[in-house]
Amino acid sequence: MNNKALLVGINAYPNPNKNLRGCINDIVDMEYFIASKNKVYAKENIKTLTDSRATKKGILDHLNWLLLGANAGDQILFHYSGHGAQLPTKGHVFEKDGLDEIICPYDFSDADTTNTAISDKEFAKIFATIPKGVHFVWISDSCHSEDLSRKQHIAPDTRFRRFNHAPEQGMTIPAASLSAEPIPLHGALLSGCASHQLSADAYINNRFNGAFTHYLIKNLSQYGQDASMQDIVKYVNIDLMENDYDQNPQSEGLLRTEKFFQ
Repeated sequence: MNNKALLVGINAYPNPNKNLRGCINDIVDMEYFIASKNKVYAKENIKTLTDSRATKKGILDHLNWLLLGANAGDQILFHYSGHGAQLPTKGHVFEKDGLDEIICPYDFSDADTTNTAISDKEFAKIFATIPKGVHFVWISDSCHSEDLSRKQHIAPDTRFRRFNHAPEQGMTIPAASLSAEPIPLHGALLSGCASHQLSADAYINNRFNGAFTHYLIKNLSQYGQDASMQDIVKYVNIDLMENDYDQNPQSEGLLRTEKFFQ
């Protein structure tokens, strides 16, 4: 098998007011979980992009590497921890909310969103090429919102992974998940929150992490060999609720019995 993983975490954006704190820890923890604890992915088949290396070009180039040579029976993983946002869609009537969901690479710019964001439609085109029989998991620990003031602290040591993108024509539009457009992939999308929510960049056990990633790995470690990913997401929701995080992770494209590791 040719199992490969791409792990992207961005804490330090060019504008320091947009900085996050737990994204790199997220992918450090995920790499340990998949390579050292479970040994499903060889370390030489895991690539990580952090901060200034995680530009749009850098991410897209590495996604091409991730999918290159994938065949039935392989496992591939894409994990993104960083900012997310929304942009008004252009010429696509099937977007009911009129918005494209995006992730914000290191070089994301309000002045040139087309060339610096990676949209749901771009991801759809890339992931549509994944052959059937490939076990693909996409984790997105980010928010997807537009024209919301980015608060530094809602609770002690908690901030959110949304990008304070300038609104068009003074509009304030509610958030939507990255999976608003159906994604033609043969795999699973695990997103950090529901469409109207934010993903917390939190302080847990004396360390910064995405709340979603922290509890996802916790539950995969405890139940991942036996429980389906749908069940894992349910357990993560329970942990987040019990620890007062106002977010409900979602799962898309899952078979009822599909597990994180095949």
